[in-house]
Formats: sequence, C-alpha cells, structure tokens
Amino acid sequence: DGKLDDYEKKIIEWLAVEPDDKELNKLLADLYFTMSSYKKALPILKKIVEIDPNDHKAIRQIGEIYLTSGDFNIAEMLIQKAIAINPSNPKYYISMVELYYNTDRKYDAVSEMEKVIKLRPTNAAYMLKLADLYQELNDLDNAKKYYFRVLEFEPSNEKAKKKLKELVVE
Repeated sequence: DGKLDDYEKKIIEWLAVEPDDKELNKLLADLYFTMSSYKKALPILKKIVEIDPNDHKAIRQIGEIYLTSGDFNIAEMLIQKAIAINPSNPKYYISMVELYYNTDRKYDAVSEMEKVIKLRPTNAAYMLKLADLYQELNDLDNAKKYYFRVLEFEPSNEKAKKKLKELVVE
C-alpha cells in the first residue's frame, strides 16, 4: 500500500540530517535486505561495519549477500566472523549450513546444524532439517532419531511422519 515506500523515504530524510547515525543506517539496510534489494543494502551495511566493526548482524547480512551471489569464500569468512562475535545466534549457523550445503560440504553442514540444535533444542524445524541432512548422507539411524525428535515436539508433523514411514520400509 505504499507504506514501505513512505517508510524508506522517512529514513532517507532522517539520514540526510544524520548520515552517520548507525541506527538509521541499520533501519534502511534492514529494509533493503528484507526486500532482497541487496545492491541497495550492501553499501549501507558496509558503512555500518565501518562505524562499528563488531556489528555481527551487519557482517552476517553482508555474508548472506555474498552467499546469494555465489561468492562462497568471502561469504564463509564473513559469516564465521559474525559467529565469532556472537556465537549464540542460530541464524548465523544456518547461514553456514546453507554455505556448506551449496559447496558440497554436507558433513560440515551437519556439524553446523548440530550446533543449531544445541542452541535451540526444541525447534522442530531445525531438527527436521538435520534429519533431512542425515538422510541425504545415508545416515539413516541419525535421520530416524531426529524425525522421532521432531514428532516429540510436533506430533502432527506430516513430513516427519512420512519420512519415518519411508525409512522403516527401507
């Protein structure tokens, strides 16, 4: 309804007065990042990191942009840096899982996904992803284990039920 455009314009107006305001820059970068306007987000995110070299969220977002563009080496370095600054955010590890998966390092993806589970032990979606990774690697015992764990937290999860039935038949 044009509200995002109005929001963007307001932030840009405020930035005209305070161009180095970190919070305003973060608002605009988040808006662009969320809308997948990465070409607009990237220079703002880089500015945020210049202002605060320990802004792990901006560092991870820059890493995500590089991941999306297929520049895996830079993406990996940046996402690992974000994790080093803030090791308690599961989204950062999920970014690494995606990177490892897309670079055919599936065992590394599993290792990262296990870290996510340790951070969020009751998140069924994360367990489901780990179970799928194990199944893809043909580690059926661990796949079953995590599909069962999904059902402990979400008894009506159809995907986990279906996958377990397939694995029991095999």
